[in-house]
Amino acid sequence: MERPGHPGVLERRVGHRTGARLLLGWATALLAWGAVVWVEVRNLPNVSVLMSVVPAFELAVWLTAILLTVRLVAGSGRPVRGTRLAAVAAVAVLLAALCVRFTNWAVYEPTTYYALHRHSFDAVAAGVRAGSIGTSDDYYGEPLPWHLRDLSTDGRAAVIAEQDGEPVVFLPQWLGFPDDAGGYAYLAGDPRPDLELNLYGARAHLTGGIRLGNGWWYVLPGD
Repeated sequence: MERPGHPGVLERRVGHRTGARLLLGWATALLAWGAVVWVEVRNLPNVSVLMSVVPAFELAVWLTAILLTVRLVAGSGRPVRGTRLAAVAAVAVLLAALCVRFTNWAVYEPTTYYALHRHSFDAVAAGVRAGSIGTSDDYYGEPLPWHLRDLSTDGRAAVIAEQDGEPVVFLPQWLGFPDDAGGYAYLAGDPRPDLELNLYGARAHLTGGIRLGNGWWYVLPGD
């Protein structure tokens, strides 16, 4: 019979504690990733005073899940070097890239956000030209295809003006209360200086916004 202070007993106790910590770590990380999935599925809109709060909250949820996962991969109490260091770095880079892709931080830096999501904006523009996007008469527009809904804070694309039969399609990045909005607008062609937009109750001119290229502009009320 092993005594309480016997090395074998101590090793088993240490192993049990290590296993419990590892199990708790994985459970916490899974909960954090569950929160990420919830945030992305819910697509919380940036409305009024929440315009800056929602993107920051979404980013915090992602970073929490990333840090917990990287910590698990790195392990605790052991030096991280060699192959394990490469694995930790690869996981961190991959998760950081997913965070940049799926979080919407356009309200902070619309030009860079457009540049990093250029292929998705090109897909919306192609849909407008093909007539599959920007055909709804609904005031707030129509839902975007599921894989493009992150480009709009409410997941929709709305027609906010027309020029020579071509729609100006709007992807709002924030919604005011009770009215107004700001976001990305697309027109297949060069806008006239007097082309006026209806940003959900606020007025703006397309040429007053930031020209991003390929028919895309970032517009705010009063532009």
